[in-house]
Amino acid sequence: MKVKALYKTAILMVIILNLIFFPLANYNSKVNIRICNESSLINHNLKTSKVSSKIFINGTLDWIDFRNAGNCTGTGTYSNPYIIEDLIIDGGGSGSCIHIENSDVFFRIENCTIYNSGVDYYYIDAGVKLYNVSNGFIKKNTITNNNVGIIVFGANNTIFQNTIINNVFGIYASGDCTILENDVINNVNGIFGGQDLSISLNNVSFNDMYGIWIYWGFNNSIVDNYINNNNGTGILFLEAMYNEIIGNEINNNKGNGIHLEGSIMIHPWDEPVYVQSCTNNWISENMVNYNLCGIMLNITQENYIINNSINDNKNGGLELYFSRDIQISNNQINENYYGIKMVESILNYVFQNTINYNYYGIFLNSSYGNEITYNILHYNRKCYTETDDCYGDNLYENNDCIETKDNNILIWIIPFTIIIIISVLAIIILLLRHKRT
Repeated sequence: MKVKALYKTAILMVIILNLIFFPLANYNSKVNIRICNESSLINHNLKTSKVSSKIFINGTLDWIDFRNAGNCTGTGTYSNPYIIEDLIIDGGGSGSCIHIENSDVFFRIENCTIYNSGVDYYYIDAGVKLYNVSNGFIKKNTITNNNVGIIVFGANNTIFQNTIINNVFGIYASGDCTILENDVINNVNGIFGGQDLSISLNNVSFNDMYGIWIYWGFNNSIVDNYINNNNGTGILFLEAMYNEIIGNEINNNKGNGIHLEGSIMIHPWDEPVYVQSCTNNWISENMVNYNLCGIMLNITQENYIINNSINDNKNGGLELYFSRDIQISNNQINENYYGIKMVESILNYVFQNTINYNYYGIFLNSSYGNEITYNILHYNRKCYTETDDCYGDNLYENNDCIETKDNNILIWIIPFTIIIIISVLAIIILLLRHKRT
């Protein structure tokens, strides 16, 4: 009997160990596959590339000398640009791997493996650094383990189809730059930008903080990107104006999906003065799901939130703080805790939205002068909730409201009653059978 008991115990332990370690082994195999895929990409470049020292070019004459030394091809024209390609550059932990400045010739950097720049934040060391440069094209490079993967200041530059991983900042850019179809993953921050950027069709995911971060920026276009699974906010605008965020997938970020933040000025002798410096931004046709908050606006004015899908976020679908003159229309805002929440926000226009299955459909705190019209609010616990300090000065008109407060009891009681009845009948049948035997 003891042998049988030990045998059964051993089998049970084997099963338990398999249950514990099989998922870990499976996870490790997935990690190893991913590492192998990244390594295979780098190894492929290593097999087809040659090792180069760091590159520094300052102005047209340096380009000519660089070409004459056999380091690149081309003549620097639109039809025949200088081309730096198929190189492996180790920055050695100091300075930038490729540093080009004061240049307006046409050039390309492509199919290079670039890594291990310095970490100087004052001079901003980078894998590729373009300063006061125009007409650059950075294509299909693998850029890893740098302070900044790619930094660009200038005009008419393009960053296209690069793999940018494990940097402090993936891309840092400002000034008429197209950032297109890059994989910007596993960095501390994904893309940091200023003005006149076109950011489209990039995969900006699994970064430790922000996916895309625009600071004091204007005239930026963020369109059709995948911004998922970042540990901070998906898209962050600080004091940014006249930008558009259109058609992005912004899901499963631990911070907010989209966050717009203005500034506050405090006079020591007076009350705080709120300065709405985050204005005239257009947010439309985005999927913003499973984040902390879907879209949050703080100290902003005259922004447009139109035709977005904002669902299953942990806190609010759309939250406004100290914001005014915001147009919120034609959005699908479902299954969040708050559908729309306003705190100390005035003169906002909320119309023709579908706001269903939230706990609070629309929640207002210290907010007045808002117009809430022609919305569908079905199966929220509360359609509208106002705190006592809203002054009763918000307009609710022509909304379609169905609350779930009364129906929720029936929804839970009916199935439980059925289960109890079935259980009682089953017990009676068993007792009757037992008596017959």
